[in-house]
Amino acid sequence: MRHLFWIFILLGNLLLSNCSNSAKVNDKPDIPLDDTIEPRLLSMEFFATDNPREMVENAVCEIIGDSVVHCWIPNIMQHKQLIPCFSFEGERVYAENQLIESRVSVIDFTTPVLLIVKSQDKMKRYSVYVHAFTGLPVLWIETEEKKEIISKDSYIDAHFTLIEDVATRSAGEVIKVEGKIKGRGNSTWAAAKKPYRIKFNSSVSLLDEPKDKSWVLLANYMDKTMLRNSTAFYMGSISNLEYTPKSHFVEVMMNGRYNGTYQLCDHLKISPDRVNVGEDGFLLEIDGKTEFDDIIFNVEHIENSVSIKDPDVAIGDGNYHYIRQFLSDADAALFSEKFTDSEHGWQKYLDINSFVDWYLINEITKNLDAVFTTSCFMNLKRGEKLKMGPLWDFDLAMGNVYNSDVSSPEGLWVIKSQWYSRLFQDPVFVAKVKERFNYFYSRQNDIFNDINLNAQYLRYSVRENDYKWNILYSSIGPNTDVWGNYTNEVQHIKVWLTQRFESLKKEFSRL
Repeated sequence: MRHLFWIFILLGNLLLSNCSNSAKVNDKPDIPLDDTIEPRLLSMEFFATDNPREMVENAVCEIIGDSVVHCWIPNIMQHKQLIPCFSFEGERVYAENQLIESRVSVIDFTTPVLLIVKSQDKMKRYSVYVHAFTGLPVLWIETEEKKEIISKDSYIDAHFTLIEDVATRSAGEVIKVEGKIKGRGNSTWAAAKKPYRIKFNSSVSLLDEPKDKSWVLLANYMDKTMLRNSTAFYMGSISNLEYTPKSHFVEVMMNGRYNGTYQLCDHLKISPDRVNVGEDGFLLEIDGKTEFDDIIFNVEHIENSVSIKDPDVAIGDGNYHYIRQFLSDADAALFSEKFTDSEHGWQKYLDINSFVDWYLINEITKNLDAVFTTSCFMNLKRGEKLKMGPLWDFDLAMGNVYNSDVSSPEGLWVIKSQWYSRLFQDPVFVAKVKERFNYFYSRQNDIFNDINLNAQYLRYSVRENDYKWNILYSSIGPNTDVWGNYTNEVQHIKVWLTQRFESLKKEFSRL
């Protein structure tokens, strides 16, 4: 037993020596440094015993390409004032031009740190990134008196703190703001993992996006990849649509407890940085799931009610009559005998570029709701033509519904809506669809690259989210398929989209 005791002591000293005794600091400037040493960092790690307030277990860093260091701290941290343990070849090590000592110096790793290992005439630079938890920004939400959010109608006062990761847009930035929060969504509100709407007391820029008061947290509970909305939004960003919602993945801490990975996203509204239709314009939604207080009207050839989302109007007022009459006139022109006439037919009222690109993104992804069922948005600036968009709600797209009409990558879908069925009877519209489809077809590699980058970015967060919600190996929502691990789920999207592009190429060639 005594021999084992001394063996453990010896091993412990050897481990510590890797960090503490790897090099000597020359404190006497008159003694020249050894210029034969090729400086380089050998190892870096963080011990929980050195950082008891911030860490729950040790973390070993990875040195990549002798120039970049990544370290993942396995727990959430609100501060990154940490003491590193490191070994090196050379004479001295500096962090942001300050001489540092292993297991002694406290360094702020909130933002990327420039680490320099020096010998006499040589130096090696390393960019050090210390990530906390999953590497995503963390949004802390503290509701008043820690109340649960149980309503889509009533807001609860809350305090919000957004802490960026070291590698996100504004590395290490901390934003604190007061506001309110409530539930949101239709079928998604009934899911175990709830989506939310946020309204701050003042306009705030989150993750380097334009300032605003209104934001939403998409839960993506029914999408095991959590990528379908972001993929559609990427397609929107390379399209002719004037505005596509901007979004970022975040981890949400609700009243001190981890609540999962969310997509922090613009709330759709009229504003110069979102739906820019001026102060007297309109944001509309075709919605078969309207709420009791929605202001709605019906159009003869639109399958479901049209809801006026913005601005606030009252039934019977001037704005209400204006927008209702405009859509009625557009509908009449579209279904008239001279509907292909460029001056008196549908083109007098509908913007062809937005109608084509909105159609193609929803058709390529085969979005369940895009047959004018729900979440189909339109916008109108007075004096101009009606435009489709913004894009919204793609969690049940790209084969994520157990339904033979929608899950299969074969066949046309959105064309089944009355408006689009009629538009496809005009050769001008069909020609534009073919032209723009070829554009999206040529951008497949970009779309798949975006999927791959986001999947890689989420590689740690999906694990934590699954620990919380147990979705990867379960039948969730209307999709009963279980592909197993996250890699398989992502691969399914890419295979499905590849087949979908080829199917549509054949479909459109026959028109």
